[in-house]
Amino acid sequence: MKKSISKVLLAAVTTAVVLSSCSKTPDESRYIPKTAGVVVDLNAKQLTTKLVTNGITMDKLFDAAQTKDTANEMMKAWKDAENSGIDLQSHFFASFVFQGQPAENKSYISLTASLKDADKFEAYLKKNIANFSLKTQNDFKYIWEEKQHAVIGWNKSAVIYISAVNPNNLEKYAPGGSSAPDYPSDEEPITDSAAAAVPAALVATEDDAVIKNWVAEVDHLFHLKKDESAGTIEPFAKLLKEDADAGIFVNPEAIYNSGQFTMIPANVKKLMEGSFYTGTVNFENGKIVFNGHSYMGKELAAIYKKYGKKEIDMDMLKKYPSQNITGFISYAFDFRMIGDIVKATGMDGMVNLMMGKSGLSMDDVLNAFEGQLTYVASDFAITKKESPYFPGEFTEKPDAKWIFSLKVGNKDAFNKVMTSPMLKEVFTREGDHYTVVNPMAAATMPAMSITEKYVTLGSDSVLLQEYLGGKGHIKLPDGIESKVKGSMIGGYVDLEKVTSVLPEDKVDEDEKVVVKKAKDLLKDVTFVSKADGGDVQHGEAVLTFKNRDQNSLVQLINLGTETVKVMQAKKAKEKAYEDSVYAAPVDTAVAPQ
Repeated sequence: MKKSISKVLLAAVTTAVVLSSCSKTPDESRYIPKTAGVVVDLNAKQLTTKLVTNGITMDKLFDAAQTKDTANEMMKAWKDAENSGIDLQSHFFASFVFQGQPAENKSYISLTASLKDADKFEAYLKKNIANFSLKTQNDFKYIWEEKQHAVIGWNKSAVIYISAVNPNNLEKYAPGGSSAPDYPSDEEPITDSAAAAVPAALVATEDDAVIKNWVAEVDHLFHLKKDESAGTIEPFAKLLKEDADAGIFVNPEAIYNSGQFTMIPANVKKLMEGSFYTGTVNFENGKIVFNGHSYMGKELAAIYKKYGKKEIDMDMLKKYPSQNITGFISYAFDFRMIGDIVKATGMDGMVNLMMGKSGLSMDDVLNAFEGQLTYVASDFAITKKESPYFPGEFTEKPDAKWIFSLKVGNKDAFNKVMTSPMLKEVFTREGDHYTVVNPMAAATMPAMSITEKYVTLGSDSVLLQEYLGGKGHIKLPDGIESKVKGSMIGGYVDLEKVTSVLPEDKVDEDEKVVVKKAKDLLKDVTFVSKADGGDVQHGEAVLTFKNRDQNSLVQLINLGTETVKVMQAKKAKEKAYEDSVYAAPVDTAVAPQ
């Protein structure tokens, strides 16, 4: 079966993470335009080193292939990619460029990689691409990949693949999406009679125009001027300097101004002007580290600076009365910033109009709360609960003790909210606190305490009163408190406790080994977000593994390959059983009457 360039690059990327050799410092990023809305970077050399030094080989991965035939096909694809001329130790970039109106089909995805041997690459394409027709333009060569309606262009050092993309169908490029190309087959295609009636000359003319446009775009990328390159955008340049295992860059302005989102108000676009987002992932021994940066433009940064730096209230967290914490999240965000953002977009009038019947304004609601909130959970378990509608029937459901607390801001604004037409039929004031008016409704709600200082909800009244009393003290793992202290967002989840209570009796016996290993894989996850400066916010999440000595990516691959093997064995067992049933002889003798 012939392969398209999509499969070539896919095989190359797959191979890149299992090969190891020295290579030059890649410079593929110079072919990425600053109009790219999203750029994904895969550092193949770095991933390669981490895998190979931990014993991950192609043979081990192929052992998990579904069938012998599949394994042979994968091995052949690997060998082909190895000899394709593509530098499997380079960076691989996928860029989404949004431009023009949706109906114009001008948006595209480009895949960029380095070449070690351009002649080998040309020979590879000639061998694997149907209807290979080599053409030359300026200082690069190209072919038109008819099946994918894509242009593959290359010079002596780099290859660029361009294919039109519909921005409304981007989900197919996400993990698990249906992005697999439609490879040629020996079967006759189903032909639309109406389409077949179109004169061949007209179709050829239209195709020639399309090809010409995409070749021109490839030419443009190969000859980008310095000020046209994404490398001139400081956040993108900083991302590349981090030299992470993988990275992502998002340019909202390039997306909003492309014509793809004409319904977005001009004020929103202006507010987001100069804003960028970057993220990296690194697979380290015993953990995966995710880092993200939010770069705010001038107008957005001015709003954040107006209200100053805000840190989470550790006292709201620390007085939770439990030694068996499952997880928590604490958040510090001045709600008034939301109001300023809405006002900057010119939508505050609409919001206030919608809230008219409530007797409140947007500012009333935002001023009522300080923006300090905490949610804590403990004692996570799987419990059997009897159905309230079918006595005697029980179901297993996850259960936990928990507290949610929100600090009140301006007292006058808060009381105005609580006594507004929207809430006065639900709550009534009794002394220094508010209670639910209807006892029957109160019985269906969580335990709660509403005062002019805090709005606090809990899983049960006993826990709520202990929390409000402030005599308890939370017990966190070593290092967690110091890590989240001073942050704008801080959180933690004990994955070991969560997975330990998951039942194993619901899976087949031959699957229990894999389930147990999956349960023994992860320890916890922590995440924080802090302001690096007036216009930059930094977030970090760390996923910790129980085995701290082995690389995290290796652990994931080992678990994945073992899971595939178990599923293959189960599938083979089921097929053998089905075959034995259908192969059983049928007794056609008729019993005497």
